[in-house]
Amino acid sequence: MSILAAMVVPHPPLIIPAVGGGEERKIQRTIDAYHKVMERAAALRPDTVVVTSPHTVMYADYFHISPGSQAEGNFGQFRAAQVRVTAEYDEALAARISENCAAAGLAAGFLGEKEAALDHGTMIPLYFLQQHFPKVRVVRIGLSGLSAAAHYQLGQQIAAAAGELGRRVIVIASGDLSHKLKEDGPYGFAAAGPVFDQRMRDCLQDGDFLELLETSAELADAAAECGLRSFWIMAGALDGRAVSSELLSYEGPFGVGYGVAWFMAGGAEPGRAFGGQLIRRQQQRLTQRREHEDGLVSWARCCLETFVRTKQYASIPADLPAELTTQRAAVFVSLQENGRLRGCIGTILPIPVIDGRGDPLQCGLGRNE
Repeated sequence: MSILAAMVVPHPPLIIPAVGGGEERKIQRTIDAYHKVMERAAALRPDTVVVTSPHTVMYADYFHISPGSQAEGNFGQFRAAQVRVTAEYDEALAARISENCAAAGLAAGFLGEKEAALDHGTMIPLYFLQQHFPKVRVVRIGLSGLSAAAHYQLGQQIAAAAGELGRRVIVIASGDLSHKLKEDGPYGFAAAGPVFDQRMRDCLQDGDFLELLETSAELADAAAECGLRSFWIMAGALDGRAVSSELLSYEGPFGVGYGVAWFMAGGAEPGRAFGGQLIRRQQQRLTQRREHEDGLVSWARCCLETFVRTKQYASIPADLPAELTTQRAAVFVSLQENGRLRGCIGTILPIPVIDGRGDPLQCGLGRNE
């Protein structure tokens, strides 16, 4: 089997004694859980660990895979430059992942490296792993602004590449939970913080990857999390596999949620192929929303879709309310993709949506031919 197991781990720098200076004892359960999952990983004797990190190179529409044969880093950013971590990269596996993604039409590869040094989201898991299993190769992959389905698909390509090369692989999903759990925390408090963390705890404990994938962008943004997309990739690497899941610890004394979870991969289980299930659910919700949406919203969408696809203006419907050409008002149209704003146009000044000739104004809605 290509993917032996996977884990979710946090990356607070103060967990390193030279950085924490004793403060790390306040999250001792996290440290103990960290050692436990790394002991389990070492017992499986993997050839390679794939680390997904929110703090390496990241693009909105591309997954960056770290190139080269090795990399190193230190905790100088956290006043502990004497603590260094080195990683030997599995170049063949990284290349195969990139090739498979290209064949699947998924934007991922070695382009656009901005910083070769290891980031703390990668170093902290390796710092603990190397205490128990020092000789293991690494593939480091960044996150992206792409959809949950795309992150899941990347995980599937990781698993496929590992199988094709006969690699024994463990996936390490590096990521903290909400950063807004306490008023005196580094980012303050938001009601969404505990809600998000409870959802993550439930999903990780139960191995409920479909609910994990369906976590809304609005909730994730309000909670100021950094690990969700890393978890999505991990879920994809375990696509179609039975999973034994365990949430070993959860803490948040500093206002940031730290969860440690372990997922032991079993045999094939078709019911856990969540990528297709996610897409079907999304399509069903889209169909239901469009069946009940306001007529003007439908027309606005039609105008935008028509122009993007044909470079022509949509015709104005015969039943368009007359006040749209006589009443003056502010008009705004926004575009969202996967719950995130991707574009908007309009005006706060009072204007008619359509002028007397049927020409579109700032909002670009329709033309009467």
